[in-house]
Amino acid sequence: MRRRPALFGACALVAVTTAAAQEADTEQVVEQVVVTGTSIRGVASAGAPVIAMDREELVATGLATSSDLARALPQVLNLGADESRLGGAQDGAANATRVSGINLRGIGNEATLLLINGRRLAPAGVIKSLYDPNVIASAAIERLEVVVDGASAIYGSDAVAGVVNIITRNDFEGAETVARYGVADGTSQKIISQNFGFTWDTGSVFAAYEHNERDSLSGADRDFATNDRRARGGSDARPGLASPGNIVAGTTRYPLPAGRGTGLSPAQLTAGAPNRFDEGSFADLLPNQERDSFFVDARQEFGRLDIWYQGWLSEREFDERVAPASGQLRVPNTNAFFVAPAALGSPAFVNVEYRFLAEDSDPRLSGYENAQQNAIGAGYDLGGDWRIEGYANLSKNRGFQRRGAITNGAALTAALASNNPATAFNPFGDGSFNVTNNPALVDLIIANRDTHATSEARDLALKADGPLFSLPGGDVRVAVGLERHDNEFSQRLDANNVLASGAVTTKNILNRRHNASFFGEVFVPVVSEEQSIPGIHSLSVSVAGRREEYSDFGSTTDPKVGVVWRPISSLTARATYGTSFRAPSLVDTSEQIHNIFIQNLTDPAGVGGVTRGIYHNGGRASLQPEEATTWSVGLDWAPMGALQGLTASLTYYDVDYTDRIDVVLNTALTNASVYGPYVIRRPPASDATATAAFNALVQSFLSNPDLQSPAEPVTNINAIIDGRRANLGSMKQQGIDLNLGYGFDTSFGDWRVGFDAAKILDLTRSIAPGLPYVDVLDTYSNPVDLRARASVGWRLNGWSANAYLNYVDSYRNTAINPNVEVDSYKTVDASIVYDFGEERGALSGVSLSVNGQNLLDEDPPVVLNGLVSWDNQNVSPLGRFVSFVLTKRW
Repeated sequence: MRRRPALFGACALVAVTTAAAQEADTEQVVEQVVVTGTSIRGVASAGAPVIAMDREELVATGLATSSDLARALPQVLNLGADESRLGGAQDGAANATRVSGINLRGIGNEATLLLINGRRLAPAGVIKSLYDPNVIASAAIERLEVVVDGASAIYGSDAVAGVVNIITRNDFEGAETVARYGVADGTSQKIISQNFGFTWDTGSVFAAYEHNERDSLSGADRDFATNDRRARGGSDARPGLASPGNIVAGTTRYPLPAGRGTGLSPAQLTAGAPNRFDEGSFADLLPNQERDSFFVDARQEFGRLDIWYQGWLSEREFDERVAPASGQLRVPNTNAFFVAPAALGSPAFVNVEYRFLAEDSDPRLSGYENAQQNAIGAGYDLGGDWRIEGYANLSKNRGFQRRGAITNGAALTAALASNNPATAFNPFGDGSFNVTNNPALVDLIIANRDTHATSEARDLALKADGPLFSLPGGDVRVAVGLERHDNEFSQRLDANNVLASGAVTTKNILNRRHNASFFGEVFVPVVSEEQSIPGIHSLSVSVAGRREEYSDFGSTTDPKVGVVWRPISSLTARATYGTSFRAPSLVDTSEQIHNIFIQNLTDPAGVGGVTRGIYHNGGRASLQPEEATTWSVGLDWAPMGALQGLTASLTYYDVDYTDRIDVVLNTALTNASVYGPYVIRRPPASDATATAAFNALVQSFLSNPDLQSPAEPVTNINAIIDGRRANLGSMKQQGIDLNLGYGFDTSFGDWRVGFDAAKILDLTRSIAPGLPYVDVLDTYSNPVDLRARASVGWRLNGWSANAYLNYVDSYRNTAINPNVEVDSYKTVDASIVYDFGEERGALSGVSLSVNGQNLLDEDPPVVLNGLVSWDNQNVSPLGRFVSFVLTKRW
């Protein structure tokens, strides 16, 4: 079977409008076509357009992974989970295993539902539930379908911002081999894939394998990554946590001289420019990643009965260099190597900024994610265009992270206090003395934490759909069904940084839930074209509802209504209204996930504006679901005549998102009226009973194995902040999506131009109940108001070429005062493909392509924040990336 080569994808982001799907013909119904966003065969998503990218367009973009393809949409933002960072907005720090998630409208990774052929998968992540679209090999993808609208009435939890559905290949005959090599300054990527397909009159089998590996990208290979930001208009932000380090007294630093740190005299320590260490240039910007993916699809018909199996396996390993362990060390004068500047006299201790550069000689963050799914299903045609179908699905994800570059605080504290040169730790040099003097002590102090996690999902689903009765406008169609979901999350934390002996401590966590779902949907064609009613070419209404019963927090009910009106054949008006929800994840509700820290808490009532206290975070079993109300209106235009080939789509949307799950900040003491329920202060000493109770509570924290800081006297602690996850935040967002496309033929080939834009008109947030909504649009770590992608494509015979212009609007850098405007960011992508066709001898079925992203190698705009001068939430550190692809169809 000849597969059409992927040669033309100038407008890779095509809106499959409701009008097209509402007029599904008889052949579509026979083929059991179900569009993402509805449960009924042959009709459209309930008033919301489906943005689709088919395989031809996927290949034309030159992008290699599902996450990259999705992020080509202006509606997909890079906030939250991404492989390029362990930090940033939307709890990016919890992305411990470097998942690259999808975040529609910047509302949140966990508020975007990811499906594979309409089915859920087990979440990835070891300390956060995330969904990885890259578990499916790109060689196995037929198309992506995206509904940018709330859809919990159809799919249940998580479909707040929308749904991304990966549709895989199945009806394929032959074989296809793809080899890809890509390169950027400082890194390269290699991808090899092979698929096979066999079809017969009543069935088919398809299988695909893909190997994808990419080298790490070092910060040393990007000038903008350095912490010394003076060349980009900022300060030298390289931290004083260096090797050798600095003795700190108030705001004065005394740099330690180069060398091993032995035999130093007070006279050698004078105030001056501090020693510094460049974390940005030392660490990797992108991890080394290696993934192997397998996919199988098999199906067989037996008259009215058809059965199928789908299974996939993804094994990914990652590894990256991180900055060595560091800390400000309190060194008592009992230390065998103690020295203090003469200006400090004879202090009882000194504070030393120190980097364990020699001791932590190979600081790494590494791990893996292994995911799999096995699903079997069947369908039976009952007659009268009614069909019943169901499936059973088992998904599992095993994740692991080894976190290095940390220290055993108890062992380090003891070694700093030791007066024995054989057992003392020397923080006054470059670390080389410690490595040679007592390597066993170094091995004890340089520690790691290993986190293993397994998520498992078992799903059963049954659905029936078909026509109920006929109206003058057509058949009223309905779908009804039920689902059962059983989910389990387990985690094991092995750490050798807790006990002074270095013995490994182990903590096991287990959380389970189940839920049952009941759903229904009805499609009513009120008026059809055949009725010839003036001003109403067609009119249809879709109503859907879903009831979820959870074993832990209770139940939810979510409706959705969609209306589609076509006043004339070329113009469609549509509207939707519905509610959606996100159930707290099993990580969110695991109270066994608990971390306790002793730190200085910002406190207006404290001496010097701080109070010594305890801050603890983790899961909370009493969490309730997040809830959202969404509505949209839109127009789709596809004129005939002189403008035939033009398509235009405009959508206005509104999202009101409440009870968002967030953490209580460690700055909660600054707003007691809001965070009062989460704060406990030390009572007056005159209240002996209350003081005793407070001290007992403090002692329970200090003796808790979840304590991450060295224990201190109970009397040091004057406040406790409960920072565990809570239903705190709210968000409101309104905006416009625009899609334009125009295709036309000439004597010099077929052309298509396109323009896609996502414009956020208003975005406000309230971080806790009782706090006012604040405008956060176009601010650091929040969505930018305008993202767009323009395209032009050409095809002639075996040649095709595509070019894209990507645009991210300017915004305010609120990470510094005074705020400054960040420049807009523009990049150019392009691809050139030549296909030899099927009648060229040895070259039959061969195609060659050259692809480029960010061809002009645009550096990120200057965004001074923290220690760096760029914003990895809006731009990629990769720079110009060029790839070469060889495809052979057999």
